[in-house]
Formats: sequence, C-alpha cells, structure tokens
Amino acid sequence: MLSLGERECSIQRRHQKVLEASPSPVVDERLRAALGDAAVAFAQAIGYVSAGTAEFMVDGRDFWFLELNGRIQVEHPVTELVTGVDLVQAQLRVGAGHELDVKPDYAVEVRLYAEDPKTFFPQTGRLERLRFPEGIRVDAGVEEGDEIGIAYDAMIAKLIAHGTTRADAFTRLGAALRETEVVGVTTNLPFLRWLVSHPVVRAGDTRTSFLTEHPPLSPAPGRVAATPWRAPFRLNLPSPLLASPPDVDALGTDHRGSGGEQSIVKAPMPGTVIRLLVSEGDTVRARQPLVVLEAMKMETPLTSPYDAVVRAVHVEEGASVAAGAPLVELEE
Repeated sequence: MLSLGERECSIQRRHQKVLEASPSPVVDERLRAALGDAAVAFAQAIGYVSAGTAEFMVDGRDFWFLELNGRIQVEHPVTELVTGVDLVQAQLRVGAGHELDVKPDYAVEVRLYAEDPKTFFPQTGRLERLRFPEGIRVDAGVEEGDEIGIAYDAMIAKLIAHGTTRADAFTRLGAALRETEVVGVTTNLPFLRWLVSHPVVRAGDTRTSFLTEHPPLSPAPGRVAATPWRAPFRLNLPSPLLASPPDVDALGTDHRGSGGEQSIVKAPMPGTVIRLLVSEGDTVRARQPLVVLEAMKMETPLTSPYDAVVRAVHVEEGASVAAGAPLVELEE
C-alpha cells in the first residue's frame, strides 16, 4: 500500500474547496511521511484496498484525522499531474498485481463555477461563449451553448496546471485563467484570477480562514512578510477585527419607507422554494427563518432582519424564483 503525497485544500467557501495544490510548502518531509503513514495505517486497519483520500486537519506539526473518502475526488487531477499516475487506471493495475511508478512534481487546480465572484451565490444562464486555454489540463462537463440551471452543481470546469516548481505551476495557471472566456453566465473567473495571483496564496501561507481575512477581490498586499514575521504576535495592541463573509440576509433584504419599518425579503440568487415557514399575518422574531431556497445542491435559509409582522407572502413551496424576486414582505 502506498501514499501518493498530500493535497493542500485550505482555501474554501461554505466548506467547499476552491483551490487545491500539491505538494504543500508548509509540509516538510518528516510531516509528509507521518501523514502518509497515518493514511496507510488507517486504510490497512479497515481493510481498504483502492484509491482513496484520507483527510487531516494540520496545525503546525500536529494533525488530526477527519475522514476517508473512498472514491475518486474532484481534485484527483492534482495528484495525477504531480505523480504521473492515472488514478482510475491505477486502481485496475493494482487490482491486477502491478506496482505504481511515482515521479513527484507540482500541480494546482481551481474550479470554475457559475457563481457570483464575491458572494459565491449560484448563477444561471446560457453559455453563449466558452473558451478554455491550451497547454494545461481542463476537465469540463459542459460546452458552448449549454444551459446552466439550478438543478445541478454550478461547476463548469476544473483547470489544472503543473510544473517543476510551485511558482511555475501557479504562473501557468494564472496565464491560463487570463485566456479563459465565459460569456452569458456570471462566473467566479475574476475571483480565480485574483486568487492565484495573491501573494499569500502563492507563498502557500493560507489557512481555512483565508477568505475571511482576505475577502474576495479585495486589494492584495504587494508581498508577503518573511517567514519569522508570519506567526501571530501582538505589540500591546488589540488584534484587528476580521472582515465578515457576505451576509445572505442583508443581501436579500430591501428596506424601504420611513416610520414603521417595511422590508421585502428577496431571493439573493435563482432557486427553488423548498420550505415556506411563515404565512401572512404571522409575527416573527429577528433572525427567524422565513423561507429556505435550494439552488445547485445548496440550501440557503432567509431570515427576518428584525421583529416584524408578515405583511404578504409572494411565493409557495416548489416555486422557482429568479434572483431579486420578492418572497416575503415584512412590517415592523
């Protein structure tokens, strides 16, 4: 049984990975060996024989096991490019008794989604123009002319670049993203271009809090501080407050009028009303859920911005709504 190295997947939104790279610049050979040994030991303990991904949380030199994904994952091309191993083919070859020949390299992957580049809300529409770059690996499930609806995952394609060094892989991916064109659907392409050029990302100094500390499309620092200065420290000053992620309820609420406060809770994205939790005349409390929208496997509850009375309900369960559609009217 063999470990094929690690993939670093700290940059996430809504607990979904945004960028995956391998090998990680913060994992040295000793820690890499320990992670690999732990993954192999777990697989052996449960009698697992196939391709699989063991997930760990890492803090410094300490790590904790999360889960084993007994399948080919979305980010498997990163490992394929780093090792030169076709993982699907390898499963068949290992089953036939063959050994794997591994040659380490560097690779990075991003996911091109039909979603707002700042809020990550799913978007819909027809792909009027779709141009992918040449010279890197692109795994896509759609083509020009296809319709992006609300029933399925919003991912359009995966773009994966590799090189002899991490910097080379990121440079090739950045150039490829500049060549990529999507017209007709709002995508996260501006966010991906910003992400792979961000000095903190290129330095590999990211944590799961990256998109809270560095909101999407915010100005990036010109360079990253030297390693000794990256660790947290205080100089008798309070720690700065982190920027909050987008507020779904604020984005989906339209305040109007004066005196008695009135609000219209609107759909922040296209979707389907899967639960309607209030009726006309109901009294609701601040932050009480009113409606739950589902779009592309994601459920988003919309809540009341304050204590109020439901003045009108404009939708019913099962209804499909467009972004900006009025859902519930409230009156203080």
